[in-house]
Amino acid sequence: MPSCCVLYITDPTYFFPTLVSAMQARRHTSPEKADVLICHLGVDPAAVEEFATVCAAEDIRLVAIDPNVIEGADAQMARLFLNRFVPVEYSQYLYMDGDVHITGSLDGLVDSYVPEGYFLAANDPMTFQLSDNDADSRDLSAYLISLGMRPAQAERYFNSGVLRINRAGWERIGRRAWEMVKAGESRLRFSDQDALNLAGAEYRLPMSLAWNFPIFMRNARVETHIKPVVYHFMSRPKPWDGVFAPWTAESYDPYRKLIQKYPVLRRYQSRLSPARRLRYFLQQNYKRVLELFGWGFSQRRARILDYEGKLGLAPLNSFAQPLRST
Repeated sequence: MPSCCVLYITDPTYFFPTLVSAMQARRHTSPEKADVLICHLGVDPAAVEEFATVCAAEDIRLVAIDPNVIEGADAQMARLFLNRFVPVEYSQYLYMDGDVHITGSLDGLVDSYVPEGYFLAANDPMTFQLSDNDADSRDLSAYLISLGMRPAQAERYFNSGVLRINRAGWERIGRRAWEMVKAGESRLRFSDQDALNLAGAEYRLPMSLAWNFPIFMRNARVETHIKPVVYHFMSRPKPWDGVFAPWTAESYDPYRKLIQKYPVLRRYQSRLSPARRLRYFLQQNYKRVLELFGWGFSQRRARILDYEGKLGLAPLNSFAQPLRST
């Protein structure tokens, strides 16, 4: 049995799209290197039974989360308690949100060396706008400083949607983050992600955006430089909602094909109203123009490429290293 697992955490609303991502993970990860797990919370037993049949056919392991084990936290917060419900035979984790698409091999990330007590994470896209002088950038900077981060720490703020974790030490990081959530939940804009940044910054090693590529960065003209393996759909609409800029029909196709293969899952597929679909269509095309000029032809693009350059783009499995100063 492999010592690493690619794992997802889901609740009833996200089970269907999480399954699609987990199937992609299974297809793009060598079986001898990692198992694929979906850990579920609060899902109706009848639904679990239907999904279990599909997961067994797709070589995906299901793990039920006892709410008491995670102290009543929701699925979003459950990543703070991984050591409590992920089977003990796994000493290495590759955690992924359910709204990611995997288009290439994950073996390089699975094989990455992560020292005991540490984890890999990519910078959050907000870090590339902190040096700007517009209202949004000033607001973000002020918010992160209000949490107790120095400017240099704010520039290293990471996204928690994809985390490559050494199990040893995660209990300490997660426990500290959970205490911060409980103490300051009302002032945390990004809840568990803020808490993880405050609790785990000193244990985080930077990771390429190739493993956690925000889909909107297609408008930043950096995709060909970074060569993403994992695409992250960080805001609405999601790829299962339909075909919207900046992605294409290819991103919606896996959900359609899942229903074709397993018709029993059709009732779990969400559907947009015509009004919401029109709203997203107009919104996404408007944002594409704004992002092209705000990111694709600005210093933000240069900062993204600088971040990747400091890590070293090749080989992709060698970025468990601290950022080199320039």
